[in-house]
Amino acid sequence: MPRSRFEGHALIVHTFVPLAAAVRDEVGGELSVRRLWERLGNRLGVTDPVSGFGAAELPALAPSTAAGGAAGHALLAAGQCTGPSPAQAFAYRRGDAIGITVVLFPGAGVSWGDLYRRWGGVAPLPERLGSSTTYVHRVLVSGRTPPGAGRLDRLLASVRTAGASASASASTEGNWRRSPDGYLVRLARSAGPGAVGTAVVVGPSSREEDFDAWLWHIGPSGAVAPFLRCLEGAARLRHHASVHRAHQPALHSLCGRLSAASERLAGLCGQVLAAGSGPDELIAADASIAALYVGDQGLNQSLRDLRDMRQSVRITLDSLAELLPSAAGAGADPDQILGRSLLALIDDDIAHAESVKREADEISRTTESIVRQRLALLQQRTTVVQGAVLGSLLTALAAVQTLSYKLPLPGSLHAPLITWLSVLALLLPVQLMRWRRADGRARRPAGFDRVSVLCMGATTGWLGASVFSVAALHVPARPVVSAGCAVGCALGSVLADRRWVSRAV
Repeated sequence: MPRSRFEGHALIVHTFVPLAAAVRDEVGGELSVRRLWERLGNRLGVTDPVSGFGAAELPALAPSTAAGGAAGHALLAAGQCTGPSPAQAFAYRRGDAIGITVVLFPGAGVSWGDLYRRWGGVAPLPERLGSSTTYVHRVLVSGRTPPGAGRLDRLLASVRTAGASASASASTEGNWRRSPDGYLVRLARSAGPGAVGTAVVVGPSSREEDFDAWLWHIGPSGAVAPFLRCLEGAARLRHHASVHRAHQPALHSLCGRLSAASERLAGLCGQVLAAGSGPDELIAADASIAALYVGDQGLNQSLRDLRDMRQSVRITLDSLAELLPSAAGAGADPDQILGRSLLALIDDDIAHAESVKREADEISRTTESIVRQRLALLQQRTTVVQGAVLGSLLTALAAVQTLSYKLPLPGSLHAPLITWLSVLALLLPVQLMRWRRADGRARRPAGFDRVSVLCMGATTGWLGASVFSVAALHVPARPVVSAGCAVGCALGSVLADRRWVSRAV
C-alpha cells in the first residue's frame, strides 16, 4: 500500500519513575510499577515476548536491584502485541530511574484520535508512581530531510485533529529544534512533577530505521535511544526540582535550629566564663548541636544530598545540551532554564547551610576548650578532696597506732567499722568523680560504679545496725538483723543512685 505523508505516525509514551520510589512501593506492598506493567498487558495485549529481548514478565524490584548502581542500564522486561493493533512495551533500568516505553504503531486508516483512544484504556497512570510522562507524536514525511519549521504548521494539522488537549498544547507551544542527526523536535511540558508533556518529532521516511533508532529504540541490554535519554534527563530535572522543593523547608528549619543552638551555646560560654561555674550545661548544649549534625535528617546528610543533586543536575544539563541543542535565536530552552535555576537554588542552600555549620563549628571549638579547662579544674579539686579525706583517715590511724590509743568501742563494732572504712577508702575516689561529674555529665554508670554503690550501702547498713543495737539495746546485733539491714541499705543505695543519674542526664 502506498504510504501517505501522515501514515507513518505513531504514539510513543515514555514514563520515568525514580528507582528508590519503585523499590519502596514494591517492598511496602504498593506494587505501582508492577500494576502499570500488568495494565499494559491486560489492556493493550503486550503479553508476548519480543524476540531476542528476554521475558515479558517484570521481575521483582528488590533493594538488591537498586544496589545495581546509580550508573549503567539493564532491560527488565519487553512485551508486544501483534495483529491489527500492534504495540510494544519495554521496561528498563537506567541509573537511578526505571523507564517504561510504550509504542502504539500506526496502521491503515488509523488516526491520532484512534491512538489516543487506545491509550485511554491504560491511562491514567498510578498517582503513586510520581512519574514524568511524555506523549511523543512520531511523524514521517517524504523526502530525505524534514521540512523547515515554517512548513510544519500544515503537517501538524493532523495532530490537532486528535482532539486531545495534550496534542493541542504540543502543536502550539515550544520552539522547533533540530537534533544533530537532522530531525525536528518540538517539546511542550507543563510544570510540576508527574505532569504530562507532549512532543512532536518529525523525520524523513527514507531514513525510518535510523529515525526510530534515534527516537525510541531500546536494545536488549537496556541501552536507550538518544531522544529517550533526552526525555529522561528532562524528567530527572523535574524530579530533582520536586525533591528539592519538598525538602527545602526542612533544611531551612534545620539550619534555623542549628543557628539558635549555636547562639544559646555562645551565651552559655559567656556565662560560664563570667561565673566560673561547671561545664554541665555547656556539655549538654554542645551535644544538642552534635545531634543536629548526624542521622538521616542531620545537616551532614542534607549537605551530601544537595551536593549529589547538584552534580546530577549539572551532568543532566550538559547531556541535554549535547543531545538536543536549542535552535539559534529560538530563546532559552525551558529545561535549561529549570536546570540553571535549580542549580542556583541548590548553591544558595549549600552556601547557607555551610555558613551556619561553620559558625556552629567555631562555637563548638570554643566550647571544647572551655569544657576541657573546667574539667581539668574539677579533676584537680576532686584529687585534692579525696587526698584530704584519705590523708585525714591515714593520719588518724597512724596516730592511734603510734600512741597506742584504743577506741572505746565494743568488740562487735570492730568488724563493721573496719569494713566500712576499707570500702570507703577504696571507693571514695571513684564516687567523688561521679558526684562532681568530673568525667562527664551524661556518663552512664559502669559495672564497677554499681558494685561500689552496692558495697557502700551494704557496709553502711551493717555498721548502722551494729551501732543501733549496741547503743539502744546494749547487745550485739543479730546476724539476721545485720544481714537484713545490709541488704536493705544496699538496694536503697542502688535506687537512689539510679534516680540521681536519671536526673543528671
